[in-house]
Amino acid sequence: MKKKLRKIGKFLPMKLVLYIDYGRSYKKILNLKNPQYFGEKLQWIKLYGNLEQYGKFVDKYEVREFIKEQIGEKYLNEVHGIYDSPDQIKFEELPSKFVIKMTNGTGGNIICKDKSELNILETVKILKKWQKEKLYKYTKEMQYKNVPPRIICEEYLEDETGSLRDYKFYCTKGKVHLIELHTDRFTDRKENYFDLNWNDAGVVCKVGKVENLERPSNLDEMLSIASILSKEFHYVRVDLYSVYGKIYFGELTLTPANGTDPWYPQEKDRELARMIDIDEYRKAIKN
Repeated sequence: MKKKLRKIGKFLPMKLVLYIDYGRSYKKILNLKNPQYFGEKLQWIKLYGNLEQYGKFVDKYEVREFIKEQIGEKYLNEVHGIYDSPDQIKFEELPSKFVIKMTNGTGGNIICKDKSELNILETVKILKKWQKEKLYKYTKEMQYKNVPPRIICEEYLEDETGSLRDYKFYCTKGKVHLIELHTDRFTDRKENYFDLNWNDAGVVCKVGKVENLERPSNLDEMLSIASILSKEFHYVRVDLYSVYGKIYFGELTLTPANGTDPWYPQEKDRELARMIDIDEYRKAIKN
């Protein structure tokens, strides 16, 4: 059903799609005049937040310059190549392990742990399909509209768990409000939510959670990075990785899950929604 709605959404007016997406996920009527829920505020931002100006921050290649300027190159993983077409990729020159993704994508990775087992023809076919997609037309996430659909091949990262824990920091104007942690993302994904002191944040984890997770030894450094990177955003989620104590930048996300992934209980969703001040967006629009 979700896929069908996305395809239909390509041909529908933006505001109508926002109402459909929000109603489908929150089981409520979208209130754009006075948004109260987290997803509701994200729908408002998609409509009124002038997101097209943020293309360089969500471009998975161009954002690297911003990261170098703000926190330094040491927090970036290695890029093996950037390509305008899958046909430009010289697979024989790539290392045995790597990750391929679209620079304008909101999901979808080709994770290669052993190049000898990679079906190159199928990989090229998938990339050509992804390159033709214009996801912003379905999701109305306009920050991706002007991002060139290039292909980036990056260093494969793996932490001490044998996977890659994904730390997501919800921020506004340099202030971190919430930490979300994804583990086993591509096998048996689990989610944990913490406050800044690594206490359980009281969010019900729909996919299950890992019990008794220890506070990362470099959490303070990650919090500092998230604060620095979020200073010029009214709202942004800063995604980071920690690999054997070394921190890597992941991405900046302006509309997580397209605003269609409620937190439960929903009173907690309303509480967390207060981190986003819609009036700050309104002031920026007037100026």
